Amino acid sequence: MTSPAATDILGERLASLTNRQELFARRQYEPVISQQALAATTSAWFGVGIAADQASCGLPVDVLILMFAQEMVRRELGLNRSFILIADSNACNAGVPRLDVHRSASLAQAPLEALIDRFRFPVDIRRSSSLAPASEVERKQEALDIDNGYVAQQLVQTEIMRKRGAGVKVGWALSACTYDETYFDRLYRNRFGDLVTFVYTIGGRTLNAQRPRACPYLCREPRDRLLLGTKENAVRKLYSDAVSPAVRGYRRLIAKLARAYQHLTGEDPGTPESFLQFVVDASSGTSTAGTRRVVESQAGAPTSFAP
Repeated sequence: MTSPAATDILGERLASLTNRQELFARRQYEPVISQQALAATTSAWFGVGIAADQASCGLPVDVLILMFAQEMVRRELGLNRSFILIADSNACNAGVPRLDVHRSASLAQAPLEALIDRFRFPVDIRRSSSLAPASEVERKQEALDIDNGYVAQQLVQTEIMRKRGAGVKVGWALSACTYDETYFDRLYRNRFGDLVTFVYTIGGRTLNAQRPRACPYLCREPRDRLLLGTKENAVRKLYSDAVSPAVRGYRRLIAKLARAYQHLTGEDPGTPESFLQFVVDASSGTSTAGTRRVVESQAGAPTSFAP
């Protein structure tokens, strides 16, 4: 347990980090800092949804916003490791066919594992279906007495993660989006109180000038997003309509990601275009949970969230 004075310092450091690093959201989306969470947490985490009204078609490169921001938070707070939770059970409970859920979860997990290997970040990836037995999750959801089962499941997962030491949650915020992660986090605080620290990043981009901003990890239309885990020429795709304002916005995002990569790894990312193709190619590498090398930042860090 961290002392109150040390916890205050951690809160100040976290606020300073989000103010000076460009991947974090600003203005009304400042971090919600829980001193209790900072005193007790051993890890940070973020979730990757794989379905909205239908299964996601792939994992956009934009998810690196969350990955890089989470690693910055982990280092700033001196945490052992981080977690990524792929929300497969959420998609199933939303009525998405199980085969589609499995495919979308795999499309997300494989490139994430490959990039974690390449970047050497101490991150474990879990699927939400492995957090706890389904009967236990359902019982906890029913106890909340919330009509919307999807919302109840989100809140229960956040509480399970907190109880297992992940008291810092990284999410994305987008003013044009009604149901970004700030919505669910507010509901969590209303139900459970000030138990989790919430940190927010900027949202993702698309190549569609009519809808240039989007969730950083969901893809409804593959031609509108730059996707990880593919063999495509990402630079050619980015500039398929070079005069579009959406292209300029996406390129600015890639430049921010390249700067974050250099900050975290010390490696020269080159131009935004070369960095883009680098991460797309790196994400296509093969990696399995059994052989993937996990880097420990400190001895004795937990390696799973097995119930």
